[in-house]
Amino acid sequence: MGCTNSSPSSSKATIIKHNNNSHISDFVSVEPTSQNSKLVIPNTHNFQVIINEGDTLSDGKTFPKNPDFTGYLGINNSSTNGYLSVNSESNPGGVSVLDINFNANKKEWQITNSAAINFSLVGGTAYNCSGAVTPWNTIVSCEEHPIQNDVNNDGFSDNGWCVELDPLNKKVIGKLWALGNMSHENICIHPNNKTVYFGSDSNPGYLYKFIANQARDLKNGKLFVYQGNKSGLGKWILLKNETKAECNSTLQQSMQVGATIFNGVEDVEIGPDGNIYFAVKNEHCIYRLVDKEPLSGDNVNNCRTFAGNMSYAIKSNNGISEVPWGTGNDNLVFDKLGNLWVTQDGDNNYIWVIMKGHTQSYPKVKLFGISPFGAEPTGITFTPDNRFMFLSIQHPAITNMQTVQYDAISKPASFNKDVTIVIGLKRNWN
Repeated sequence: MGCTNSSPSSSKATIIKHNNNSHISDFVSVEPTSQNSKLVIPNTHNFQVIINEGDTLSDGKTFPKNPDFTGYLGINNSSTNGYLSVNSESNPGGVSVLDINFNANKKEWQITNSAAINFSLVGGTAYNCSGAVTPWNTIVSCEEHPIQNDVNNDGFSDNGWCVELDPLNKKVIGKLWALGNMSHENICIHPNNKTVYFGSDSNPGYLYKFIANQARDLKNGKLFVYQGNKSGLGKWILLKNETKAECNSTLQQSMQVGATIFNGVEDVEIGPDGNIYFAVKNEHCIYRLVDKEPLSGDNVNNCRTFAGNMSYAIKSNNGISEVPWGTGNDNLVFDKLGNLWVTQDGDNNYIWVIMKGHTQSYPKVKLFGISPFGAEPTGITFTPDNRFMFLSIQHPAITNMQTVQYDAISKPASFNKDVTIVIGLKRNWN
């Protein structure tokens, strides 16, 4: 069994209490409707435009199209002063790093410096999709599409890797060959600073675990792939990743050892409970599994469906509606209260929030937002205090230019081109 099998067709209505707008996750669900020309978020919240496609960076380069993952790294863990790293899911790809801060006097986010990362030292990059902020203050940007050419003759396939970079100095550190070649989406790093979980957004796709030889150094280590049930027990199978040929052949090796096939692993995250959560886009659900021994290749316990493939009772200001989860669950991120935020690339391109304590039998699901017509929401990241979250609005319809919304600092915004924004409670700008 798994999320591709039958499950309850609807949920029981769960009344979710609110706490006087004390946290970004405290809101009444928006009305579940189809996309229109506006960004739809709760009326308790507001947004500010950070940067638009085509804007000029401080180094003279241009902010590229298809922004995706937004990795916020606070200086000394600051929630108002840091670096925002934004991926570009295009070919050639790229990463723009913005020095940003929240001006407490003006009540607005400001960019003080910005630059595009130069990836020439690693032969360029392509289709930079999701990624990670590491505990050691670097960014990992992940290439979504493996390209099997070897134009620079270094022995590695040109694309399909995780790439580490330094946002402070705005320089590339290197490609992480030992994590294997595949359709990388993101990585998530265990608090032990050695264990990394990720998946391949392909069909067949697979779930992986990497254990670094040294903490905070992902250049070398052991690579495992999941083999087992989608509802029950499993185990980690060791793959080869020491030679260039072995690093290039991760997907082929996974097939040869009989690893469990998942149809498009998107985001993988470690929950506050220590369990592993991963979205499988074309199976329309999120799985959860227990890996009790993150520093070994031992057995995996209790893989099962956590959310998806059913309808949920959504309570908006207009009453309760049964809303299908639909297709395309994509990026995942936990807030510090343990709520799981889910962006959707499919159907209505919603932003869902699965509240702490949710189960499929007793669901606690809310609907936070609906992206503008033609667009998908991507790459949510939070400031450490959770007052703000950054995200990108990717490939909106040009016809949205006929509609104007005013953001938190009263600037007009038409969602007719790619944009990276920040969202928070309205009182944060007051």
